[in-house]
This record gives sequence, C-alpha cells and structure tokens, in this order.
Amino acid sequence: MAADVVSRAGFAVTLFEKRKSAGRKLLVAGSSGLNITNDLPRDEFIRYCTGTPEFWERNLEAFSPQRWIEFIQGLGIGTFLGTSRRYFVEDLKASVFLKAWTERLKSQKVEFRFAHEWVDFERTSVEAPIKLSFADGSSHEFAAVCLALGGASWEPQETPLRWPSIFTRKNLGFTPFRPSNVGFQVAWSEKFRQEAEGKPLKNILLRTPRGQRRGDAMITSYGLEGTPVYFVGQTGPATLDLLPGLERADIVHRLQNVRENLSAIRRIQKTLALSEAAFALVFHHTPPAILKGSDWPTLAEWLKNFPIQLGEPQPITEAISSSGGLQLAELDDDLMIRRFAGVFAAGEMLDWDVPTGGFLIQGAVSQGVVAGQGMVKYLSAR
Repeated sequence: MAADVVSRAGFAVTLFEKRKSAGRKLLVAGSSGLNITNDLPRDEFIRYCTGTPEFWERNLEAFSPQRWIEFIQGLGIGTFLGTSRRYFVEDLKASVFLKAWTERLKSQKVEFRFAHEWVDFERTSVEAPIKLSFADGSSHEFAAVCLALGGASWEPQETPLRWPSIFTRKNLGFTPFRPSNVGFQVAWSEKFRQEAEGKPLKNILLRTPRGQRRGDAMITSYGLEGTPVYFVGQTGPATLDLLPGLERADIVHRLQNVRENLSAIRRIQKTLALSEAAFALVFHHTPPAILKGSDWPTLAEWLKNFPIQLGEPQPITEAISSSGGLQLAELDDDLMIRRFAGVFAAGEMLDWDVPTGGFLIQGAVSQGVVAGQGMVKYLSAR
C-alpha cells in the first residue's frame, strides 16, 4: 500500500521482497477466504486494538474500512459482508485480488525485486541517501524507505527472528514478540477431552478481564481456541455463558417444568438444546452437588457463568499473528522513525495487536497509506 501511494504521487518506487514472489502472506491468510476488514463502528473497532487510541484514530482517518473496500472494488474485485461483520473479497479468492493489485503497481512503474532479504540500513547524515543492505551482499541507496517486515508468527522456522536485532543494535525501543490470536491451554478432564476434542462450543459467550465475545469456540487437545478466545482470551480465570440467548429465569422455567421425573442432566439435555461439546462440558465439569439436586436457580447460574481457567497461550509458531515489535514511541505521526529521517515503518512489525476478522489487514493497509503519505511529504520537501 505504501508503494501504491508513493508511486501514484509520481515517485520512482522499488519494492524489495524476501521471498520469490509477492504477497505470500495474503495467499496464506486467504486460503479459506480473505476477510479484508470489519464492519464495526470506528470506536468499537479501536476498542479491540492495542496501541494508543490516537494512533488508531490517525490511521483509520487516513484510510477507513470504507475507503479500503472502494480501493479493492477499484481493482475490479467485488466484496461482500459476511458473518461476524467481516468483509470478504468476491469468490473468496485472494489470488485474484493479489494479481489485480500487483498489475496495478506494475502499471504505476513500481519495480519488484524478489529474493532480497533486507539486513540493515544506514544513514550518515540528513543530506546523505539511505543505504539498504541485503543478505546477498548487495546494497542500494534511496531518498526515503518504508520498512514493512511483518510479525513473528509469519516466520515460524526462523527462531529467533533475525531482523529485530537490527533495531536493538541501533538502540531503538523494541517489545519482544508474543503469540496473539492463538488458543489457550485448559486442563480438561481426560474423559471430556476424548469425548469433545475437535467439536465446537456453539454460540457461547466468553468473558475474561479483557471483555466478552460471543461466537463459536473449539475444544482442542490442549484447550480452547476460536474467535471469542482470540478477541478476549488471556491467562487466568474466565467464564462461559453456554446459553447467551436465554435469561436465567427462562432456564429455570425450562428445567423445572418437565413432567417426567428426570435428573438435572437429563432435563438439560431435553430442554436447553446445548451443542454436543457444551453438553459434554456440563456433564464432565459440573460439580456433582449441582447436578444431583434440584436447585434450578443455582444450576442456571452455573450454565450462565461456567468457570474455566485459561492457562498459557500456545507458542508463537501456532499463532495467527503476534504482538510486540518496534515501539510506537519511536515513530512520529507519519510513521517515520524519529531518529532516522526518511526511514518509515508500518504493519505488523510495529508494537500493536488486533484480533482476527479483518482487523489485521485493515491495520496494515491503513498504516501503509499513512507511511506512504508521509514519504510523499518528506520527498516533496527535499
């Protein structure tokens, strides 16, 4: 996106890529349908983002979800609003979108150089060009540079990542990468795990100190994953509302108004339409005293606030994304590194974090616009 903005302003642009082709992460992210943004109102969108609200206000003001959708449609790619307020590209094909955008950049005279792993930058004075060095021993000089190096989850085989040390050597603030948008360990009983592994907890509400989120969560061999976990999961106590569509009084009414002389667990099975995994969770992880009695208000309260303990997150190699990176305090409002005039940085290499569901790509392209506009301003003033 930064290359798009700068090339449209009439400046010559070279785009260096570590891999042998462009946009590999777009293809990976879009393997099951590329969600491009989220339909949440801006204040609610920002509430799910780490980093200062001012940082996100600037980025989304510069390039809003609606402008991003219009940009994609301008490439001849249709979009549609799917479930959970996520927008997708038409036909769910990231490859078609990527090809259209790449062709646009080429038409704007952007030069692509693949298989170029960046290893350092140097600037001896404000007047001197910025020297970029690459792993093959080559170097190139430019008047302005935008670094967009991605997050740690993108390089699971590169441990530790090589590029963060470039910034720490230059005494720039860097927050170590941590896993994000990842499942958490839960100490399930063995019988429950055997019965429920790979099955979804349908339409539950997960509550943690980070907030609450409704949706489906998946029981795994190690614990729990899924959209609610990615949005509000954190190590520590949490609760599940297994019946967010019912009030406590409704649950009590259904449980006690059963004509047959059924046990509590059979009344739950008969009247509450829990998903298979949710019913197994109640069966295996509810204290016997609650299930053996007929205290329906207590049972209803348990089903509305089912306690679980989220343990450690899965390792970063299992994560969809990462948090951490180059600290935002090192950048000005144009995303230029304060101590290195003409060097800009954007995307998941910066210390911000958002959930899945269109937030990540929106954050990246909005920052690409801000950095690109900053580069144009910087270059025009020289």
